[in-house]
Amino acid sequence: MKETVRDVNQQFWSSDEIPYLTIRTTYNSTQSYKAHSHPELSVGLIESGSTQLTLPNGNVVLKKGDIIMIEPHIVHSCNPVGGISRSYHMLYVDDIWVCDVLSKLYGYQVTKYRSDLTLIPANNHDSYLSDLLNSLLNQGTNITGSELESYLFDLVSRCCLPLNEHVTESELVHKLRCRFLQDIASAPSLETLSKELGKPKETLIRSFKKYFGITPKSFLNNSRVEKAKILLKNGMSIVDVASEVGFSDQSQLHRTFVNYTASTPRQFQQVKSIFDNKS
Repeated sequence: MKETVRDVNQQFWSSDEIPYLTIRTTYNSTQSYKAHSHPELSVGLIESGSTQLTLPNGNVVLKKGDIIMIEPHIVHSCNPVGGISRSYHMLYVDDIWVCDVLSKLYGYQVTKYRSDLTLIPANNHDSYLSDLLNSLLNQGTNITGSELESYLFDLVSRCCLPLNEHVTESELVHKLRCRFLQDIASAPSLETLSKELGKPKETLIRSFKKYFGITPKSFLNNSRVEKAKILLKNGMSIVDVASEVGFSDQSQLHRTFVNYTASTPRQFQQVKSIFDNKS
């Protein structure tokens, strides 16, 4: 007997703590879907089985552990392979939040973006997102929600970038950005990257700024400060936050935070706690 939407075993999750996110989890379903689109950035994770994703530029079969990112308003369909059931999570991330994150990272108003990486194969990452989602759905702890918010920030900063219709992104700029975001806590210096890429430091700075409108140093500082905000908001100590995002000590975090936000890390935490205590 053919499965109908009413028969699908699925659940939805949302929280006031992460208002820009909705999660839909579907278990062991053979339900097919017609071509459709979402206004949000869609992030899918296959938990079991496989599914065929149809996109305007072709088809791809997703397997257990694969993560897929679909930009807003991109028409697509996800259907079972060979009638075999599959389980998956879909995270719908508000488009405005994504643009806001990118605006803070690049220092100007971003209204359009593209996904730099659509498919993240299972063998290119661990099971962290799967463990996080299953823990959140089963236990729903504040700590897990905080970790998910931090994960989404990292995902968006690594995989999404402003859409610049007037300048073509060069391979050099692409490599620079990827190396910075590979691990912002221990990002290589421009001197190191100059030797690694075989280009003068001045060329790296000029090329990066031409495409993104911001210097590599400012971009990295923006990334660290925005990640620090999330960690501070979620209760991590200032000392630990400094280490987590790559500052040499608490005072360096303090100076950079003040320069980029006109407030201290402690002031930022206190304002958040006041809002949290409002009834």
